[in-house]
Amino acid sequence: MIKSIDLHGKSHEDAIIIVEEYLLMNSFDNSLDLELITGNSPVLQNKIINNILKKHEFSYYIPNHNRGVMYITNSKIN
Repeated sequence: MIKSIDLHGKSHEDAIIIVEEYLLMNSFDNSLDLELITGNSPVLQNKIINNILKKHEFSYYIPNHNRGVMYITNSKIN
């Protein structure tokens, strides 16, 4: 089951803390799947990518049809 976190109304600083904490606490699960709702904020998405996802080697996907959502997993995305 995919977990969803909505970051609307959160500061970028709070959003980073929420996302990193969730991912690290759940990274032991080999089937980690997270739908992260960022809204139309490429700045926040880039902070999440650079400060969390690359650092901890999580895979992510941002669909072209909805640029306000990120899908994050600890599995390789093909």
